[in-house]
Amino acid sequence: MPRSVPASDPAPAPFRSIASLLIRRIVALALLCMLLLGGLQAVFEYQRGQKEFARAVHVIAENGVSLLSTALWDIETSAVQRQMQWLVSLPEVGHVRLRAATGPVFEAGKGGYDNIAPAVVLQIPSPRHSGGNSLGTLEIWANTSYFHTQIWTQTAAVVGGYLLITLLICLTAAGVLRRDLQRPLQQIARFAAELKPHNLSLPLTYVRPARGHQDEIDLLVQGFARLQEALRTHIEHLDQLVFERTQQLEELVTEVQELSRTDTLTGCLNRRAMDERLPIELQRSLRYGRDLSVMFADLDYFKRINDGFGHATGDVVLREMAQRYLANLRTPIDWVARYGGEEFIIVLPDCSLEAAVQLAQRLRLLTQSAPVHVAGRELHLTASFGVAQFDRGESAAQLLARADAALYRAKAAGRDRVCQDDFAGTGNTVPACRLTGAE
Repeated sequence: MPRSVPASDPAPAPFRSIASLLIRRIVALALLCMLLLGGLQAVFEYQRGQKEFARAVHVIAENGVSLLSTALWDIETSAVQRQMQWLVSLPEVGHVRLRAATGPVFEAGKGGYDNIAPAVVLQIPSPRHSGGNSLGTLEIWANTSYFHTQIWTQTAAVVGGYLLITLLICLTAAGVLRRDLQRPLQQIARFAAELKPHNLSLPLTYVRPARGHQDEIDLLVQGFARLQEALRTHIEHLDQLVFERTQQLEELVTEVQELSRTDTLTGCLNRRAMDERLPIELQRSLRYGRDLSVMFADLDYFKRINDGFGHATGDVVLREMAQRYLANLRTPIDWVARYGGEEFIIVLPDCSLEAAVQLAQRLRLLTQSAPVHVAGRELHLTASFGVAQFDRGESAAQLLARADAALYRAKAAGRDRVCQDDFAGTGNTVPACRLTGAE
């Protein structure tokens, strides 16, 4: 059978300095901004250069028209040629063509402009007759290589300035980050790595230039010192802390147990709590030879309330009656448990059957005399009670069965009454029942 090999711990991630990371990101961001601003500046310079170049070419063309007009009028071919050579000698002009009205064509400048439209086309007027016929047409092609050289020169100067400023900013930021961030953090990291349980009180010392303010590094060091002091105090008082936490845990457990034993609707004990507590009461009664009585209390015709007014109204009625019963008991000797639905069990330690019957009668009258107010309406209620006294030798289930039987007889006899079970302690073989009601 192959042996399983335990998985090894993952390799730690490579170390990367925060200061170095910030420096790289600042440089990258600065270069990006430089490229963006340089690009915008290049576009701006290109557009401005186009306008300036076009304006310069127009000025040159207009200046040359007057001279060409005189030369053509006088039919001085040599003068025309000189004027054409002067035009192409200007750096802004690449090629010039003059189409005379009499037929001759004069050209000067570089070649390669046959398939390119001229930048400027001007008509050469007669020098003596304004508004007369044109002596010819002057076509001028701009020197695009010169234009591009000028644009690139201006753009390079702008980008070079941005680059110089960017380098100065990056160098300054790098120096500040290394001095104020990287070195202090390295000192703190070395201190934390060397910290052991036996030297928790060792103070953290680090070297930084004198400053008139505090920053996050100072707050971190102060927090480290407070943490060391808190750890030292915590270790010194660990036993006390454990004791307090244990007490709190016990209180929470007790609270949870109480919640698990309490009926959430009425605040009385629930069926589970009754099953746990009633046998203890029986044992105490046997040990000390004291009386113990129990009674069942059941609200009469409670189903009509749920059916007629809704279960929410029924819940209000149950809470109100439970609080009334609890308020008329001996606290904390007597206790009440909700047995189920509208039925309650009242356990009366150290209470005889006669006293239990009298208490049941008071609770019956209390139920009958005071209506329950719910949502602006008065609900008049009655309740039936079955009372039984604990007899030695019987179990909790037997005692409850006798009290429940007494309750059943009270309801069968017309409700709104108390029925007691006299079988306990009498020696009778047949249970007797005395009805006490409002007849």
